[in-house]
Amino acid sequence: MTCTPRTPVEELKGIGPAFAAQLRERGIARAGELLLHFPASYLDLSCPADAVAPGEDRLYRFIPRRSRVSRNFRRRTALLRVEGKIGPADVTLVFFNQAYLGAAIAGREELRVHGVVEEHQGRWQMVNPFVVPADAGDGVLPRYRPLGTIKGGTLRKVIAAALAGWRDDDEPLPEALRSRHAFPPQAEALRAIHLPGTLDEAAIERFKERFAYAELLQFQLELQSLRAVFSQRRRVHRYRIDEKLRGAIAGRLPFRLSPEQEEAYAAIVNDLRAPRPMQRLLQGEVGSGKTIVAFLALLAARESGLQGAFLAPTEILARQHYENALAFFGAGGVALLTGGSDADERRRVLAGLADGSILLVFGTHALIGAGVAFRRLAMVVIDEQHRFGVAQRAALFFKSRGADLLVTTATPIPRTMLLALYSDIAVSFLRRRLAGRQPVVTRVVAAADRERFYRRLGVELGRGRKGYVILPLIERSEPYPDLRSLEDEARENRARFPGIPQAVLSGRSDPAGKRRVLQRFASGAVRLLLATTVVEVGIDVADATFMVIENADRYGLAQLHQLRGRVGRGSEKSYCFLVASPRPSPSGRKRLRAIASSQDGFAIAEMDLELRGGGVIAGLEQSGEIDFRLADPRRDARLLQEAQVDARRLLEHPELQNAWLREFLAGLRRKMKDLSFS
Repeated sequence: MTCTPRTPVEELKGIGPAFAAQLRERGIARAGELLLHFPASYLDLSCPADAVAPGEDRLYRFIPRRSRVSRNFRRRTALLRVEGKIGPADVTLVFFNQAYLGAAIAGREELRVHGVVEEHQGRWQMVNPFVVPADAGDGVLPRYRPLGTIKGGTLRKVIAAALAGWRDDDEPLPEALRSRHAFPPQAEALRAIHLPGTLDEAAIERFKERFAYAELLQFQLELQSLRAVFSQRRRVHRYRIDEKLRGAIAGRLPFRLSPEQEEAYAAIVNDLRAPRPMQRLLQGEVGSGKTIVAFLALLAARESGLQGAFLAPTEILARQHYENALAFFGAGGVALLTGGSDADERRRVLAGLADGSILLVFGTHALIGAGVAFRRLAMVVIDEQHRFGVAQRAALFFKSRGADLLVTTATPIPRTMLLALYSDIAVSFLRRRLAGRQPVVTRVVAAADRERFYRRLGVELGRGRKGYVILPLIERSEPYPDLRSLEDEARENRARFPGIPQAVLSGRSDPAGKRRVLQRFASGAVRLLLATTVVEVGIDVADATFMVIENADRYGLAQLHQLRGRVGRGSEKSYCFLVASPRPSPSGRKRLRAIASSQDGFAIAEMDLELRGGGVIAGLEQSGEIDFRLADPRRDARLLQEAQVDARRLLEHPELQNAWLREFLAGLRRKMKDLSFS
């Protein structure tokens, strides 16, 4: 079967309607998008070891002797044990909740297994090793992260079949750029990544870099095209910056602003008096009070009879901002619009925005929809701006002929990235935590001390403490046997802490379920919240005093700092415990030492750029929020700067563009032309 980048995933061998629906939910609708789901790791199958090397991650030749399955029906668990030999040594393979492997192993005289041999009660064992498929051959085996219920082995077969009939006429990179950067053609790079003949990890990373660069180039082409439009705009909306506004501020603030908050707000006021609309980035350290500064910007619009919109990346965060806004602004003229809004409420909000009776609206990407029209939108606040694509941000910005834009982030951006991302935007900084909030005590827990740590945590829970446990995966993943999953940990913690009310939260939770869980956690009805990184930003529960992050060495520093910021939001002393993986990488160890030694988010951002390693595996299953599928602006800062220069040249010299880029830019121009103006 011939396969091209535009082939629908439904037409790929091995992908039926159910799998296709799961792929589309993750933004994978065509074969070209599926082939950007790169292997998470590789195994060189040519030289399996015949002798035990304790504590080392290795591929072994294993001779099975007998196997048995034990089941606990009350806990819904199963334990598969396979006894056999590696060379002269007796070794037992132990599989938790993978009883189905028994059928795959039965009848095989020899297995190749990958994992770590460890001593347990005087015997050698391997826990949850990867069993190499019988038909894998002796070359290099790519290993993939599952996508929903589509297992890694299924993805391996589907992708190999697609590449067998691959015909690629969609080359995104012009020949001049590929030549200048020494990048191979797209088809050659895809085959080298998915089907490498030999395991040359440096060469594979170079092939992957080609796709990260292409993604960053498209980002810069969008960004610079939009900037060209923004630069032509002139101020339309006039703000009343007078005694009435100052009185409104004084009447709503039960405390004095910090000097940094006052400075940031003064800069915003100056922007609102300037001849061109405001474009300002507010970088706020965790707990520094950036939200109140954004609220004051919205208050300036409201007191001037103008409309304001506050765009948040998740429904949880949008609802929290809305509830805080009701307390700050009062209920009149304030609304919430999200994907979870029912039809009647949506119609009411849309009518209020169109006739101007609703002055302030808080919401998610639902605010960007074509059916959302404002009467006089003047102020747009975009929270956690790095979680929205350029076109998404522009869609809301273009709903007014002269809207002022304030984008915020609690993830400080290193100076080396600011020019590449925001070369013509003003920046304000909030570096200090608000008065009354104590620094969070951060401690690293070695994998060997994990059970002892949880026993101590049980004592603290018994004393009434409340907090979070963060897991990197929703369910166990074949390529990452050392990473802990939400499903397994929830089951273990119910047995570990039987009297403690617990709940789970992930990107798969429905909006209503998320709200219920967070309300129960905030009220104290739940005291242990197990979650993925969906709680990374915006969750504000003042009496949560501990944060446990499993496999913490697998996260970037900026994300660890964000997660740590969910505690220490009240006056009580709070703690963040970083539980290491059994075999952390050298860069992972450095990240743990760095985050434990610093509370300064801006310093951490710079360290993150220097130390950036693999980054978190976790959130990759929480799709739909992060701009980039492959690129990482911190890790790929050099590529980002090169893409910025190349995008400028391509826009200034259309003769350098190829057919793919001309089509891409034409689509971008149509998108900007079709965006509605109020």
